[in-house]
Amino acid sequence: MGKMRNGTGISRARTAIRRARRTGVALIVSLAVSGALAVWMLIQTLSGAGESVPRAGEQIDASFAGLRDTRGAVVDEGALATRYRLVTFGFTACPNVCPLTLMGVHQALEQLGPDAARIVPVFVSVDPARDTPQALLAYVKAFDARIVALTGSPRAVERVAQQYRIFFDKRTLDAKSRSYVVEHTAFVLLVDPQQRIRLAIPSTDPPAEIAARIVRAVRGGGAAGV
Repeated sequence: MGKMRNGTGISRARTAIRRARRTGVALIVSLAVSGALAVWMLIQTLSGAGESVPRAGEQIDASFAGLRDTRGAVVDEGALATRYRLVTFGFTACPNVCPLTLMGVHQALEQLGPDAARIVPVFVSVDPARDTPQALLAYVKAFDARIVALTGSPRAVERVAQQYRIFFDKRTLDAKSRSYVVEHTAFVLLVDPQQRIRLAIPSTDPPAEIAARIVRAVRGGGAAGV
């Protein structure tokens, strides 16, 4: 009887070990695929845009005409006349790049303290089909409640993105399930009140470095290009 119980226990232990191994392997594969996808997206977007990537010192049309915030209100361009625009483009289903970028924005706002009032941090969705106002609001609030999330019709989003020298393209991952990702130029843009790009920081930079460069620029330490 004791042998049977021992045998059953050993069998169960072996089954549990095999199950744990399968779970561990699946988790590792999932993380690897997620990381590889993020790297692939950045390589595609940063290299594919070529000479059209945003550059420090460039004068642009920085308006958000045609876009609305998560309450459905149009952007008050007059209220932005004397403030910096800290602009990023992305989408809520972005696996790695967008979360790290918004972490850098949050750190910059925290480090600026009272000077953060000089900035309007903006996140523009390049996936208006899936990024509802409710989804966008929950997403940006997870990083910093001060971030203004904007969306609009596909045509309006594309027009504003082009003004900021940002390009994006929907890529289907699985035709059957209709799953897709949105490749996009990955930058953090600091635009001054004169609508000139002060900083164009690649989102490949660590969040701490993104924050440090924003803080230096806003406090008068000068802007560095890409």
